Amino acid sequence: MKALILNNKVVDVKENEFEVAPTMSWVDCDNTVKAGFSYDGSTFTSNEPTAEEIAEAQAKVKASADLKASAKAKLVAGEALTEDEANTIVI
Repeated sequence: MKALILNNKVVDVKENEFEVAPTMSWVDCDNTVKAGFSYDGSTFTSNEPTAEEIAEAQAKVKASADLKASAKAKLVAGEALTEDEANTIVI
């Protein structure tokens, strides 16, 4: 595989190289490299989130949704909200 590099970023990955502008260059890569990866002259770095980062983001979204649901339930029941719950509904 070949990665097409422009300004230290992979802009394309192809089986075979073709003629490109002088500001671009082809570099050998394996089949895990994708457009958007960074290239420092010797190493490709993924721009994709890790499984841990994805899990952390999903946990934050769930916690926020749970907090909003709790605030709504307390409002409907006429109960006092915690400060965090109140912050979810303040505009």
